[in-house]
Amino acid sequence: MIKLIISTIFFTVVILSASPLLYAQDNFSIGGQYRARSEFRNGYRTLSADSLDPAFFIGQRSRVLLDYKKDNISFYTSIQDSRTWGDEEQRKDLGGLQVNEVWLELQLMDELAIKMGRQEIAYDDHRLLGNLDWGNLSLSHDALVLKYSSKDKGFSFHAGGAFNQVGEPVFGTTYNLKNYKVLAFAWLKKELPDLYSNVTFITIMNGLPSIDTSSTSLKSGFTFGPIYKYENKGVKALIGGYYQTGKTDNNKDISAFMVNMYGEYRNSDLSVGIGFDYMSGNANNTPSNEQRGFTTLYATNHKFYGYMDYFITFPSDTRQQGFSDLYLRFGVNPITNVTTTLDFHSFGLANELNLGTTTIKKHLGFEVDFLVEYKPSKIINLQFGYSMMFANSNMELLKGGSSSNYNGWAFLMLKVSPTFFTTAL
Repeated sequence: MIKLIISTIFFTVVILSASPLLYAQDNFSIGGQYRARSEFRNGYRTLSADSLDPAFFIGQRSRVLLDYKKDNISFYTSIQDSRTWGDEEQRKDLGGLQVNEVWLELQLMDELAIKMGRQEIAYDDHRLLGNLDWGNLSLSHDALVLKYSSKDKGFSFHAGGAFNQVGEPVFGTTYNLKNYKVLAFAWLKKELPDLYSNVTFITIMNGLPSIDTSSTSLKSGFTFGPIYKYENKGVKALIGGYYQTGKTDNNKDISAFMVNMYGEYRNSDLSVGIGFDYMSGNANNTPSNEQRGFTTLYATNHKFYGYMDYFITFPSDTRQQGFSDLYLRFGVNPITNVTTTLDFHSFGLANELNLGTTTIKKHLGFEVDFLVEYKPSKIINLQFGYSMMFANSNMELLKGGSSSNYNGWAFLMLKVSPTFFTTAL
């Protein structure tokens, strides 16, 4: 992997030296983002209990964005501060800035570019690789990505990877952080304009440091599969599927899959959609050296499986038993610049879990999510959300807490994204 990265960079420099000026619009801009979100939690992530009080807090994220494009070079920087109001003592000098993104993209020729540095990696609908923008600390990677795109052919191909290390060691590549050691992926997309659709395919290798002391070599899992999307005259449809194989970090054999489907009708004022997600899981007779629970890797799970985030870390949030989610989605645009959505989720396990004295059956309960979004201008966005979980006794056994208590969550979020300065170069 190291030799491949070095060779690619060398190849880039050689080609770049002979490259023509390829960017049609050279410019430099300075932008920003301020986002504040207050949350009320009483049953978020897990059911509430009589002994626990509700939580309330205000979190914020502030970013300064620098975007430079000239000739065949694009350079982007995103520096941020993320905090919860009051989580630092006053008059204390505590460092709080993070580098969200700092990357360089070199246009090698009309259809070929290479991007390197700290960057968000997001593909398709973010089910496997996403930026997790909902979190104040979004998801970034120190990676290199080679990108090919042909508008004439309606074809795109990306291939990239990352190799993580702690510091600059003299010997060895031991990696003890809770992160992947090696990540590699390839993604392709083919437009089918005559069919009002497109097909994408992704394959991901996820190499993790071993936690099995009897087998210390790198443990790699492989995920691959297609997505088909259709959109025409207000009708949208999607069907996708992925298969996983390889080894877990504790040396178990992986054999897992995920299927997702969604259909929607939309006009200028109304949308109605129905979807279904299914992830495989362990059964009561699954051998101890196998894992059949699907892992969603580095996804933006908050946008899919209910806003209350009961199911956001797979397969641990379902105790390896798999997952199913049948949902309905309704959207209404009551007035200009205002959109509302209402989602109904029916959650379940893919397999029952035998606990010896009792059994967690498949159906877990329902969640209702309501969201209002108001955009008074291009740079201002205001959102309000309210969710409730209507769980049953199976959810109690899975998550703890009480299903008979009130389990709700609400938030109010303001996001302002101004451009302070821009100029042509």
